This record gives sequence, structure tokens and C-alpha cells, in this order.
Amino acid sequence: MDKIEWGTFFTDSLTGIVVLIIGLILGGITGYFQGKKKSSLGIERKNEIYQPLLDELLPMSRSELSVLVKKETPMLKEIFMNDYKYGLSTELQKKCDHLYSLVEKHNQINIVLIAHKKIVEIFEKGYEELYGSIIEGVSIHTDRDGNGYEQEHEVLPVELIRRGNFEKEIISLLNNEGMYDSEVCVDKSNNYFVPIYSVLVRIYNAVLLTKMNGEENILPPLKKELNMSPAEYIALHYNFFEIFNSDIQITKKIELEEEIIDKSQELISDLKGIIKKIVKTYEVEEI
Repeated sequence: MDKIEWGTFFTDSLTGIVVLIIGLILGGITGYFQGKKKSSLGIERKNEIYQPLLDELLPMSRSELSVLVKKETPMLKEIFMNDYKYGLSTELQKKCDHLYSLVEKHNQINIVLIAHKKIVEIFEKGYEELYGSIIEGVSIHTDRDGNGYEQEHEVLPVELIRRGNFEKEIISLLNNEGMYDSEVCVDKSNNYFVPIYSVLVRIYNAVLLTKMNGEENILPPLKKELNMSPAEYIALHYNFFEIFNSDIQITKKIELEEEIIDKSQELISDLKGIIKKIVKTYEVEEI
């Protein structure tokens, strides 16, 4: 049996121990920096993705927000357009995509334009009731092939209300639904007044009482006797909001608004859960 060489034995053992200690130290250092990297990444995602998105969605989650307000969602749009950059979970990405599609559909419905069209329709009906046809005359034309055709010409007030820019007045009207700010007397003997929207009266008067080249436009004789101005009559007898709110596009916008509020609240809840987990894991202050 060979004699044990104790010097070699102790040297090899010491070398092994040193290697083991170095390995443990290096492993600990590597683990420490990996943990720091993971911590840093988690905090960075919280600060650059989750919290900004949450802050952007908060206004959309409130039911008192007016449907007139166009929803601006740059962070949500960025996540939708460039999903590959953010590495969201499949479920969270689907929720973001769905919410963004709802917002886009909502923004595409221009309720001011719809309101203007309804005002034009109401005015045309009111004008026909009070003055007769909205067609002032017909002119005969000939095309390049010698074929004759007729062109109808609408009365000036109708042309003006169609072409006019009443956006400011319409926004004011839509923001004050149910809040009448004027009234008209419908029964003088009993001193009976009915509330109306003064902004509608102003719009109708603007086109009925217009002047061309400094001269007032001459209206046809009234077909019925009135105890109020024609503008007040149209504003009173044609319920703008009843007509406006029954429009299919307005109904759709309101439905989209309700769904956006619901889905925003759901997504906010998810984001708060993610942020809470990151804070608890990496940012809780130990005292």
C-alpha cells in the first residue's frame, strides 16, 4: 500500500475549499446583480409603462366625462400599434387592444356634425310649415350634349343654415341639455310661458333675419298666425334633443361611452394589481 502523501493531500483539499468558496462568492455576486437587474427592470416597467397607462385611463373611467370630449390616448395607442416592444401578458395586451378599438370607434362619431344636421332638418320642416316650400325657384340648364335639365334653388335661409359654422353654439347647446335658459309666452291671456333654448333661437334668427348687400332678406308671408317669432316657434315646436338623441349614431356613441368606462375600470384594476406587486417585491421600504 502506498504511503499517503499528507502534503499533497492537504494542498489538494485546501485548493478544493478555496475553489468552493470562490464559487459561492461568485454565485452570490451573480445572483445579487441578477436580482438587482430584475428589480431595476420591474421598476422601470412600472414607471414607463404601467403607471403612465393607468394615469391615462383614469379620466376615461369616470361616468361624468362628456361624450363631447375626444378621447386622447397616446400611451394606449402606442401599446396597440407597437405591441412587440412592450412584452405585455397576452391577456393584458388583448384588453388594451379592445379598449383602443372602442376609443377609435367612439372618436369617429362626430356628434357636433350630427347635431348640425338635425338642426338643418328641423329648420327645413319648420320653414315649410311657416312659409311653404324651401324651394325658391327652378332654373333650366343644358349640358354639353344639348340635354336640358332643371336645377332647384333653395331659399336663402336654408342655404345659410346648411353652410353656416355653428360649432360654438352647438357645443354650448349639447353641454346644457335639460338646462333651459329662456322662455316664450304661449298664452298671453293666462300669462303662460314655456322654456326653450335661446341658442336655437339665435341660430334660427341668424339665418331668417340675414342681410345681403346691406339689405334684409325678404321672407314669404307666414302661412299661419303666430304669437311669437318664427325662430321661437321652431325652437319650441320641434324638440331638438328628442330628435337628436334618437339618432342611431348618437345611441351607438353612448353605448360605446358606457363600454369604454367599464373596460377602462377593468384595465385600471389589472394595472393597479401589477404595480402593487412590483412595489411590494422591489420597492417596499423596510423601517
